[in-house]
Amino acid sequence: MNRRIINKDEEAVSPVIAVILMVAITVVMAAVLYAWLGGIIGGSPKSPPTGSMMVENDGSDVWKVSVIKMSPTVSITSVHWYLLDYTDVTKVEGMVSDVYGYKEGEGKAVIYIDNDFDAKVSPGDQFVIYPGADGTQLESDTDLTDYSFRMKFDPTGDTIGYDTEFAS
Repeated sequence: MNRRIINKDEEAVSPVIAVILMVAITVVMAAVLYAWLGGIIGGSPKSPPTGSMMVENDGSDVWKVSVIKMSPTVSITSVHWYLLDYTDVTKVEGMVSDVYGYKEGEGKAVIYIDNDFDAKVSPGDQFVIYPGADGTQLESDTDLTDYSFRMKFDPTGDTIGYDTEFAS
């Protein structure tokens, strides 16, 4: 029989090189696994919702901006709203969460009514605007004709739908 015997000077790989190769392979595998799972768990970056609104005056100079469409619905902490005058200058603005849960006369010119109580901006919800309300930023603005209302998705800064115009 033909047997080969390894002499002392014919080792296959030194133990130090073997350890370095094992650590390198482990690091590469961990990096690949992290990148793969990061893509699955993190998903794609948040994209802005699409939406539409409708404005109406109730006859007593109180304006209601109703959310008609919002897909997908988003948290009240991720939507920024703006009330713009006829020259497109921002008169009042804030996060939806800043005006959530208030009632008329509680020091806010704009309040948000969450009709389904889910803390999300969703169809059926309303912004109610009180022009001329004492002690508010709209105290000197009693007529909102030709003003407009805008919502933006805060994580991306994109406008949700179109500006909604206040008509007499």
